[in-house]
Amino acid sequence: MSALARLAAQAGYAVSGTDRSDGEAMDALRALGVDARVGHAADAIPLGVTALVVSTAIAPDNPELAEAEARGIRVMHRADLLAELMSTRRGLAVAGAHGKSTTSAMLTLALGDASACVGATIDGGDGTGARWGAGEWFVAEADESDRSLLALSPEAAILLNVDHDHHATYASIDDVEAVFVEFLRGLPDHGVVVAGDEPRARACAALSGRPVVTVGTDGDWRVEHTGDGRATLHHERHGSVPLALAVPGRHNVTNAACALALAVWCGVSPALAASRLGAFRGVGRRFELRGEGGGVTVVDDYAHHPAELAATLAAARERTAGRVVVVFQPHLPSRTRALGSELGRALGGADVAVVTDTYLAREPADPEATGRVVADAVPAPTEVVYAPTLAEARDAALARVRPGDLLMTVGAGDVTSLGQELVRSVQKLPPDGAAPDGVPRTP
Repeated sequence: MSALARLAAQAGYAVSGTDRSDGEAMDALRALGVDARVGHAADAIPLGVTALVVSTAIAPDNPELAEAEARGIRVMHRADLLAELMSTRRGLAVAGAHGKSTTSAMLTLALGDASACVGATIDGGDGTGARWGAGEWFVAEADESDRSLLALSPEAAILLNVDHDHHATYASIDDVEAVFVEFLRGLPDHGVVVAGDEPRARACAALSGRPVVTVGTDGDWRVEHTGDGRATLHHERHGSVPLALAVPGRHNVTNAACALALAVWCGVSPALAASRLGAFRGVGRRFELRGEGGGVTVVDDYAHHPAELAATLAAARERTAGRVVVVFQPHLPSRTRALGSELGRALGGADVAVVTDTYLAREPADPEATGRVVADAVPAPTEVVYAPTLAEARDAALARVRPGDLLMTVGAGDVTSLGQELVRSVQKLPPDGAAPDGVPRTP
């Protein structure tokens, strides 16, 4: 929402709004002239407001929503405002179960001076995922979690992959596929679908009735992985293009290749797109370096689905010769109930897995969907610890970490708040790797 507020202000709208807490993003909005307040209240809606923009997370009894309805103020979903802003430029969308934020940011960079609305902090966004550029293109992350991607009308799109997530919204993988096909069929006849290296994404693209460009090990843009964020892309007409990323992981190479393919369709030369992508340094909470100390590197990541978790841990292996120690927080009881065992198996990619209780967010607690479900499914030889609270998880990780380790906080909830605390703690580690004062050492 902060990204949309930033874009609307930069586009010339008079913007005000509220959030539950203050922070850098709120300060950045105020610097743009946005009336950004802390706390939801009916009197936070100024006179003269013509629309109230809400996200799916806003409860029906929210006082500002009730006030808007009482005053006859138009209530818009965030996707409707995004569609309105996108309509001022030539729109591009990035869809899929995993990798949308990273690929959207990559595409924005590859295009040169595009506008963007991304679900993670990006370069040039002042702590948000928004960028108002001078170029003709507008890049939007298309969110399938609440089907709101159907509000968008882009000229072309990337579909990275299709997976069954958001179990409170979708009963089956067939439902997910149907939404993506409906979205792609909304593209104009002259548009294009760039399909990632995943069978369901390609099947949905084929059903769209729009031209399709495939990317992957056997795609129109053939990806030849050479390791550690590097690859050569081969195309029948454009020849071979070397790609060297500063971010790790085969999944990020595929993400970048999809971004390059669509940028080339938009008129950017392959060599220029690849050069720009080489400067990509990641987005917020996607393998984000939080700090180092005592020979330990601390990284934070948003992965919360088994496929994302496995890809993130594989990327971690590329970046360290030491052990991978993970503090993982499952996200949402509905997801944990459906995917708990798969999440546990994915954590087998770590040397040590500390699993907290499930982050509830907007859902009620479920005794059958706690972090214990995930922890019990972690395979040997990974050392697993079930530590329900963040404080217990912090202590469990610090008792086991040693110089040379990569220590990660992973999940879509508030586990990210441990990052700086862990950095401060590992910076106190003595050369012999003994645990910080007050934390019992595990051999």
